[in-house]
Amino acid sequence: MTTKLLLLIAGATLAATPAFAQREVRAANANPFDRTLASNTDESASRNDDDTAPKIEPIAAQAMYNFAGCVVEASRSGAVKLLSKDYRSKEYQDDIRKIAKGHDRCAANSRLGFSGLVFAGNLAEHLLADQFTVAALSADLGRDRSAAPIAARSTLESISMCVVMTAPQQSAAMFRTEVMSDAERDAMKALAPQLSSCIKQGTEFRTNRVGLRALMALAAYRVAVTSKEGFAG
Repeated sequence: MTTKLLLLIAGATLAATPAFAQREVRAANANPFDRTLASNTDESASRNDDDTAPKIEPIAAQAMYNFAGCVVEASRSGAVKLLSKDYRSKEYQDDIRKIAKGHDRCAANSRLGFSGLVFAGNLAEHLLADQFTVAALSADLGRDRSAAPIAARSTLESISMCVVMTAPQQSAAMFRTEVMSDAERDAMKALAPQLSSCIKQGTEFRTNRVGLRALMALAAYRVAVTSKEGFAG
């Protein structure tokens, strides 16, 4: 039987295959990939989880993005240190909670839902923006790395790294669009062919706009930054 992969995260739902989904799903976990469900049964793969999930408003996604920007501005070294670690480790899981909680002043008088994937992806985006222009990031992501390939740590990371490396210009440009904007939506639609080509036949990859953006940002950060600096992440 075909293995299906379903990723449940916060934001507006996007399915790479067979078509774009229209509902939204939610998770609030420190490990970016710990809500991935892999199964060899069609029954679990066909569960319609997103039918019961609450809608995430664009303003909430934008608030999380701005919160991450404040965290980077206040403690850039802490964000860099966090993203240098293996997301599968307990140390990473503990640290991502600590860095978010330790910067609650960045969300004064407000209440934010927390998704480790979205938060980490937003941190990665802000760090990339500090270090690269769109042209420089595009050039770096597009470099030939066949002589020293970067080993993906999961199927989802493999797909995300494939997208940013095979569509470096579109990916770099997408990161400069406003979160949950029409420009972001159009940029992601333009990336659909590359996304589909990066998914092996028989694998279903279901995510959403906020989640896909976070996955791509983390992949781009690993490719462009941590792989060169020798970090575990």
